[in-house]
Amino acid sequence: MPSFFAELKRRNVIRMAGLYLVGAWLLTQVASTVLPMFDAPAWLPRSIVILLAVGFVPALIFSWVFELTPVGIKRDAEVKPEESIAPQTARRMDRAIIVVLALALLYFGFDKFVLAPLREATQVAQAVHSIALTDSGKSIAVMPFLNLSGDPKQDYFSDGMTEEILNALANVPKLEVTARTSVFSLKGQNHDVREIGKMLGVAYVLEGSVRQADDEVRVTAQLIRTDNGFHLWSQTYDRKLAHVFALQAEVAGDIAQALKLPLGIGGDAALVGQRTDDPQAYALYLQARAAYRERGEGMQRSIDLYHAALARDPKFAPAWAGLCGSLNVLQFYLPENRKAEIPQTLRDGETACKRAIELAPDLASAHIMLGNLYTNEWRWKEAEPHFERAQALAPNDPEFYFAYTDWLGALGRSDEALRAAQRAVTLDPMAPMYRNLYGYLLNYSGHNDECVAQMEAGYALAPKNFYLNRNLFICNIMTGRIDDAEKLRDSNRDVLTASGESAAVIAKRTAIFDAIIAIARNPGQYAAIRNPLEKEGLVGKESLVLATIFPSHADDLFLFAEDQIDKHEGGSDPVVLLRSPLFAKYHDDPRYLRLLKKTGFDAAGNPL
Repeated sequence: MPSFFAELKRRNVIRMAGLYLVGAWLLTQVASTVLPMFDAPAWLPRSIVILLAVGFVPALIFSWVFELTPVGIKRDAEVKPEESIAPQTARRMDRAIIVVLALALLYFGFDKFVLAPLREATQVAQAVHSIALTDSGKSIAVMPFLNLSGDPKQDYFSDGMTEEILNALANVPKLEVTARTSVFSLKGQNHDVREIGKMLGVAYVLEGSVRQADDEVRVTAQLIRTDNGFHLWSQTYDRKLAHVFALQAEVAGDIAQALKLPLGIGGDAALVGQRTDDPQAYALYLQARAAYRERGEGMQRSIDLYHAALARDPKFAPAWAGLCGSLNVLQFYLPENRKAEIPQTLRDGETACKRAIELAPDLASAHIMLGNLYTNEWRWKEAEPHFERAQALAPNDPEFYFAYTDWLGALGRSDEALRAAQRAVTLDPMAPMYRNLYGYLLNYSGHNDECVAQMEAGYALAPKNFYLNRNLFICNIMTGRIDDAEKLRDSNRDVLTASGESAAVIAKRTAIFDAIIAIARNPGQYAAIRNPLEKEGLVGKESLVLATIFPSHADDLFLFAEDQIDKHEGGSDPVVLLRSPLFAKYHDDPRYLRLLKKTGFDAAGNPL
């Protein structure tokens, strides 16, 4: 009588077991990958595994009891040995096992090297998204409210409503609010909220509209999740224009409540700071802030508008702080024939900031502006407490980091200055002047490729800004992109012409640009190109700026720094240059120590 094992082989029970196991593994693996794609319930893959496990023993019993014959399936005991085709069936099963095993191996490789990385990436993305929505707190972008008043001139009012709600929400604990410049860069563009969420890295978007008619205002707002586009909350407010600030506080409070965040600051009204009861003063204030952000020719217009707002409401502290900021920045946009006005504008700016702080001691913008103004006046010790206060009041304000960077750089804390400048860009990546500041500090530190990246990003946002034109030109020169620099030389000339500079000043600066390009193409000709430029009436000591781009010429580097320090027309810029890594090798040089003292520091670099 044949042995039991031999009988198992004859009846193909062992082959059935192998074929069943390999096929079952392949089926479960495919099911576990495919079913989730169709949002199948979690019990379905488990059920498939259970059924396959339960079916294993019956399949072996079936193989033992029955045999496949040319006329169909019969009981094994009924098949005569000479009629059995079990050997042929065995060969077919062997081939089937090989085919299924090959498919299983192919699937295993495909899963390991293709599907598994995709699943891991999806899981990471889901985890990051989950963290963004939970562990890292809530995040929101307040998109520019639509102006439905039918008058484009009323845009400033809808923009102001957006900004006030944005600023109010910035005071909510644990709520991350996208900076103003970044959200306003998307104004007028038709983006889906899911796309906005990815672009700005936020979990929620607030959209709305403002309709103003006479003294009536209707504000509509809606809160939307960016992961699925679901509307969580919406509300319409009809109010008198005279109560616009209470309206802003109410909207901000409702949004915070919808986000289920504790206000923790004494009620909704505390979310909106200093106010004016004069709607026209508020309108002028909003227009002044818009002009300030334009820089350039907008600076003088912003000053005039702030004065007009304060004439209507002399106790409106944010307008005093805004006036201070505009007067402080004006010096960088005055043509050469008005540089003598700088000391008086700074004195007026200091008076404005002090008035703002007197009216509102906890107004962060006033401390930021005064700290920056003192930095530009080289009053280092006086600037420090205002920056400390501003940071305590508004730790996520990009304007704070932008101003603080100059103070850190002037004190020789170059690494901290770089980090502060980077923080400003991170908080508000669509602000061109933040890119400019970070870029030229990277340039001073020798990170010229990174400088180009920052300057190109800023230039794309503000191609008519002189500083971005000039600094991108310099970074291109220092990275060997001379042809690109030549194009910027021509655009610089156009920008200067549009700014109202005289033909003589434009000729001088163009001559310097030409000299920089010539030296970059032939460094050995530095002296031959530089010396004729210094002739009075052509360029004068301005030509020594060449040494900041070719710093191996240390004598010229010192002469240029001293010329800029003596003029004191560029705020803290010449001091930041002096304390930058460009002078790192010369800290014991008597010339360096003398310039340190001129700028208000002792030999160790501490403020006097």
